[in-house]
Amino acid sequence: MPISPVAAVRATHARYAAALSRPVADPYYPAEGTTSVDALHYGLDLTWDTSTRTLTGVATILFRATRSESAVTLDLERALQVSRVSVDGHPVSDRQWGHKLRIVTGALAKDTRHTAVIRYSGKAHPTAAPTTRKDIPDVGWTVQRDGEIWTMQQPYGAFTWYPVNDQPSDKAFYDITAHSQRAWRTVSNGDLVSTTTTGTTRTMHWRLKSPVSSYLVTIAIGPYRLYRDTGPHGLPISYWVRPVDERHLPQLRRTPSMIRWLEARLGRFPFDRIGTVLVPSDSGMETQTMVTIGGRALDEPLYGVSNLVHEYAHQWYGDEVTPRDWTDMWLNESFAMYLQIEWLISHGGGSRAGWHQLLNQQDQRLRDRYGPPGRYDPRNFASLNVYYCGARMLYRLRSMLGTTLFGRVLKGWPAAHRDSNADRGEWVSYLDKKTGRDLRHFVHRWLDSKISPS
Repeated sequence: MPISPVAAVRATHARYAAALSRPVADPYYPAEGTTSVDALHYGLDLTWDTSTRTLTGVATILFRATRSESAVTLDLERALQVSRVSVDGHPVSDRQWGHKLRIVTGALAKDTRHTAVIRYSGKAHPTAAPTTRKDIPDVGWTVQRDGEIWTMQQPYGAFTWYPVNDQPSDKAFYDITAHSQRAWRTVSNGDLVSTTTTGTTRTMHWRLKSPVSSYLVTIAIGPYRLYRDTGPHGLPISYWVRPVDERHLPQLRRTPSMIRWLEARLGRFPFDRIGTVLVPSDSGMETQTMVTIGGRALDEPLYGVSNLVHEYAHQWYGDEVTPRDWTDMWLNESFAMYLQIEWLISHGGGSRAGWHQLLNQQDQRLRDRYGPPGRYDPRNFASLNVYYCGARMLYRLRSMLGTTLFGRVLKGWPAAHRDSNADRGEWVSYLDKKTGRDLRHFVHRWLDSKISPS
């Protein structure tokens, strides 16, 4: 019996209910994203031509209109020229400027669902990162000399390769299909649904079954080889490695033990799989279910492995629960840094006293240079203040609450906010409820003070 149109619409709405978001204007990077679009699903069909360095794409975006509108705006690098746009099957007009795409949709009622199909092509390239960090000067679609590509895009940069609401408060599901030369493979988030070859072309289709913010999406194309592993309770693990990086396989093979260590402190791994793709970078990113990390970030045996622990910890703190805007980057990095330090202490990477001394010594210098962790300088995104100063706050909180209660707080937060966005106020409310104490003043002082708290 065929499914009725009404039943089909209801099924579609139910399928993407977990991706319903409340997009907000980001106070740190207000030029990125929009509040009028709540993306529910991105279907991306991408063709990468290494000979011409041209990216051709078709983006099919299911979205909810958050208010009554007659036009919506997405982020898209102008070098990617749009050739055709339709909304709900009808051709519509569009205009590009800067890295914005305005789509004249016609009247859209508040809270209605629509599908936009956008065809585009051009010379994709990265954009400058808002930071002074040397390991991430650019973000987005990065092309190597031989045509290999990879992406890291925090706090934004997804717009360099597809039309998107490029801000953390809008989570969506993804299907990514990529066509590249036959000898290469495409790596992305989630589950590899299919791989086919036709002539000189390889096509790979990836599906992410959990909603994700745009900065946590990854794609890499190159001469990758797949290695498989199994984690706790049968968790599928994959390592995608180019021949030049195979020396790092022993470090990657420690992933099951890292996940077990993290699960003991944070609860069951929040997603259905985890993987790692190695790229030619000095940095790493907690891209959801498929961590993107530079081979050079793994060069030092112990501290390189701890960088992986850091990115895996983000699967709980950052991916499962994502900041509503970039004011609260500390909600990601303070916790991941604390866990990285704890892992190092338990694996011969220094003493607890030594780490406490380092954090105490660095706190004022970092606040002077980059601002306090909850009010950092937006020109210095992801600097050490949100890592070290925030981790120091957590150690002080642990000493106040005791190890057992602090452990319950640490484990409970991600599970209580699964697949959601959150802000400082929500974390403080959760903290007060869990501890039975009023800790607002403590948290605000540690996050906002220009003077290092004692």
